[in-house]
Amino acid sequence: MPARDNANALRKWGIFLKAVADTIGALFFLSAFVGFIIQIFYRYVMNRPLLWTEEFTMIAFVWAVFWAAAFCVPIREHVSFDVVYDIVPERTRRIFTMFSMVMLIAAFALLIPYTWDYLDFLTRKKSSVLRIPMNYVYGCYLLFLFGFTVQAFWRLARLFGAKWTEEI
Repeated sequence: MPARDNANALRKWGIFLKAVADTIGALFFLSAFVGFIIQIFYRYVMNRPLLWTEEFTMIAFVWAVFWAAAFCVPIREHVSFDVVYDIVPERTRRIFTMFSMVMLIAAFALLIPYTWDYLDFLTRKKSSVLRIPMNYVYGCYLLFLFGFTVQAFWRLARLFGAKWTEEI
């Protein structure tokens, strides 16, 4: 019985974290949208374009895209080239998916130190208007690498389980 309780607690914790991630993603997108609307209002109604809204909107949109790709959209829902994948039997799809997940994990693991190094380099630069350090602006990419890699590990583990057909 304790194993079942642990599984239920883990499932509830996962549902909670997914809701938090979705809320944060929605807030990033909402902030980009609000910045865009403010820019339109000031540019076309007030005839006084603002510089900060353009930069803010771009930064918020970049964060929204990478956050959603890492934490909101399931790995199975991402765009993929699956012409061959769709015509092969389920067991072959499983092998294709396992291979893809291993390659993705390896590639992203190789990217992490280089990304960290580049973000460290960007600590010296700031955005032109808001003066935000550029490592904060592009730090979302490191979060994307981490979040997407965790999703790939999870999917790979499930492909080895009894319910592997749910992952293809």
